[in-house]
Amino acid sequence: MSAGASAHATDGAAHEPARAPAAGPAPRRMRRSALWAVLLVGVAGATMLQNWSDNQSSHYDLIRALDAGRTTIDYGPYPTKDKAFYKGHWYSARAPGLALYSLPFYELLTAVEAPAVARESPALRGEDEMIDFVGLWGTVLPALVLALLLWRVAERFEPGYGALTAVIVGLGTMLLPFSTLLFSHVFSAMLGFAAFVLMLRERDGAPRPLLLGLAGLAMGYAIASEYPLAFVALVLGLYLLSRRDALSPALVAQRVGAYVIGGAVGLVPLLLYNHAAFHSWTHLAYSNIPQQQHGFFGISAPSLRVLATLLFDSRGLLTLSPVLVLGAVGTTLLYRRGNRAEALTIAGVCLCYLGYNSGYYLPFGGGSMGPRFLITLLPFLGFPIALALRRFPGPTLALAGASIAIAAIATMTHPLVGYETETVVWARLLGQGFFQPTIASAFGAGRGWGAIWPFLLAIAGALALAAYASPRLRLTDSGVLWGLAALVAWALFAALGPTVLGIDHQGLLDILRAGDKNALHKGFGDYPLRTLAPIAAGFGALVLMAMRLARGELPPARAGGNGRRAGALGATAP
Repeated sequence: MSAGASAHATDGAAHEPARAPAAGPAPRRMRRSALWAVLLVGVAGATMLQNWSDNQSSHYDLIRALDAGRTTIDYGPYPTKDKAFYKGHWYSARAPGLALYSLPFYELLTAVEAPAVARESPALRGEDEMIDFVGLWGTVLPALVLALLLWRVAERFEPGYGALTAVIVGLGTMLLPFSTLLFSHVFSAMLGFAAFVLMLRERDGAPRPLLLGLAGLAMGYAIASEYPLAFVALVLGLYLLSRRDALSPALVAQRVGAYVIGGAVGLVPLLLYNHAAFHSWTHLAYSNIPQQQHGFFGISAPSLRVLATLLFDSRGLLTLSPVLVLGAVGTTLLYRRGNRAEALTIAGVCLCYLGYNSGYYLPFGGGSMGPRFLITLLPFLGFPIALALRRFPGPTLALAGASIAIAAIATMTHPLVGYETETVVWARLLGQGFFQPTIASAFGAGRGWGAIWPFLLAIAGALALAAYASPRLRLTDSGVLWGLAALVAWALFAALGPTVLGIDHQGLLDILRAGDKNALHKGFGDYPLRTLAPIAAGFGALVLMAMRLARGELPPARAGGNGRRAGALGATAP
């Protein structure tokens, strides 16, 4: 174990809430409950059958093409707009990593006549449901693996809080809707975070180049699946060099060499695909899309104005997932504990992604619940929420509840909104009781409340089991008040701020500049979250009060000055 990790372990042992002995039956039951909570996060994504979209069909057309022994999608069954024209043929504009990974599963599906099942299903039209079938392997499984990794990493830094953290991040961010859609973001984010986890493991003992080689392999294939993962590869390379007991020239050469060689091997499928498709090892389909030919593949200098929309408009990262603010707080706590390399790695990943995305010609990437290109940073910023849960449980639980409500409602109604003001449809569709199809819809249950129950039941089960598996929280009355205050502040901003401050308008101008001439004339109205924000805040208050009753633990009657200050925020001792 590294020095930083040892320091953390000592600190955690000194302040851990009282629990049963590690070998007793209660901790075993809690570990099983924690595992089931995380598994139910994956089940929630598996229950949804989302409608067709260009990005999904681009991946699916490429899978179909590869299955037929070609790389062109001239004859793809789905008329996707996400394609590039090169030397007389159309190609998928997507990186090939997800398609190559999904190809064996697609072939298995066709072998068992899944397309015929999809055509007969009443849930979606034609064979659209095949995209969801492929997504069970291509997005649901990677989302589950990512949730398991989040659990273990959060548990490493804050024992006992890993499962609840994984459930919060898995259900309260864009990871939830995109685990139900055949996009490459969740798959590539899982690979990038897995590389980080392998590097954490390597720091626990003597230098092990094999683990770093595996991290490089995961990182290389992540780039082959989503090109901007190169930023994560760079940051993790710096993290690799931060190990102080391995700075001799020989060890640096071994460890860096293993990481680089592994990364090169991971890139081989991309190189082979490029050569087969374009007769060039390095040509990318992106380079043939007109908008990508400005700047560096569509990326210009970062813009603070665009950054404000990415974070704070009605589709903004922090507007829709306010619990991520506590991820930043947890990262600060991680740094102060002595885990500086890990905290700086999180900061580096976030800065790289926010910087490049704020310079991209289409910041939100078209139809999306939020800025989908930022999905990669979610697990990095998410696992420190465990530290915030322990130190500031009131605000963390309250904002987690609001975040989960927003993500769940968006996922089950209409996750691929194309405009900031279009987020108003989430509350409208909820009020109408009209949802995306689920596995129950495939058996004739329709698209109302009678079909959405598998999704909601999985979410409820994940929350209940994660709460049971967590230690008791020192959630005082003042801590509850701080949590409610955080909810009120967030709800007021989400309902009013994006319109009053003109942030939504700037987001629509970005879409207009990207080529959508009707972006300012869609007629969705102002204050799009005015109905949904109070609903989400109410759920956040419900989560807070439920945890206060079920898992709350009053602090000692007599506390020192530091304890009183921490208690004011509903926190444990630092």
